[in-house]
Amino acid sequence: MKQKLNLVKNLLKTRKARAKEKLFVVEGPHLVESAIGSIKFIVYAEKSDLVDRLMGEGIECLKVTPKQFVGLSDVETPQWILAVVRQDHFQLADLPKVKKPLIVFCVNVQDPGNLGTIIRTADSAGATAIILSKGTVDLYNPKVVRASMGSIFHLPIVQVVSVEQTIKHLGLKTVATSLSATKNYCEEDYSDGAVILVGNEGAGLDEKTVALCDANVKIPILGRAESLNVAVSTAVLLYEVVRQRMS
Repeated sequence: MKQKLNLVKNLLKTRKARAKEKLFVVEGPHLVESAIGSIKFIVYAEKSDLVDRLMGEGIECLKVTPKQFVGLSDVETPQWILAVVRQDHFQLADLPKVKKPLIVFCVNVQDPGNLGTIIRTADSAGATAIILSKGTVDLYNPKVVRASMGSIFHLPIVQVVSVEQTIKHLGLKTVATSLSATKNYCEEDYSDGAVILVGNEGAGLDEKTVALCDANVKIPILGRAESLNVAVSTAVLLYEVVRQRMS
C-alpha cells in the first residue's frame, strides 16, 4: 500500500509523473463518481455508499487514517475519498462526426483554474470537443481537474503540437478572439460548424494565429477594465453560439 500512496503524492505533485504513469488523481465524491469506468484504485478515510459501490464493482479500495489522508490531499478541506484514474488520450481523428461541430481551441492558456472552467463551460454549452495547444497548462493538473467539476470526463479533449496544422486538418470556420478586432463577437455568424480560439491570459492570441483564422472578434469593454478573464470570455462566446443556434 505504501507504494500506491507514494504514487498518489507523485501524481499530485508533478506533470512528469502524470505523463510517465498515464494516470492522474481526482478528489471528492463528485469527481470520483464522474471517473467511474476509468478508476485504477481509490483511497478513502471514511466509509460511504460510494465506497461500498466501488468495492462491489471490484475496484481496489485502500483504507487510510484521516491523518494519512490529509497528507495525501491537495485541498484545504478533504472529502475523505480520492481516486487514481487512467488518462484518456484522444486524437483529432477521434472527434465526433456531427453536422455543426462547436470546438474550443485553447492556445497557451496557462492558469489551471481557467482551463478547468473553460472545460466545464464548453461541456455546459454542448461543445463537441476541446483542443489544447502545446504550451497550455497540463490537462491533468489537480486544479484543472477540480475546476472542470467532472466535465473533463464528458467530452473529448485533444492535445496538439501545431496550431496551424490543426486548423488545416479541421477544415472548419475558425474564429479568433482579440482586443484589436473591429467586429464584436455578437456580429459574427456561428450557426454552422465553428472553432473558437482563445489565448494566453496575458498576451492573448499571437498575430500569426489570428491571421490563420477566418474571423476575428472582440468582446466590448465598456468600463475601465483592460480585458476579461479568458474563461469568462470563452463563456460569453460559447453562449452567443448557443443563442444563435437556438433562435
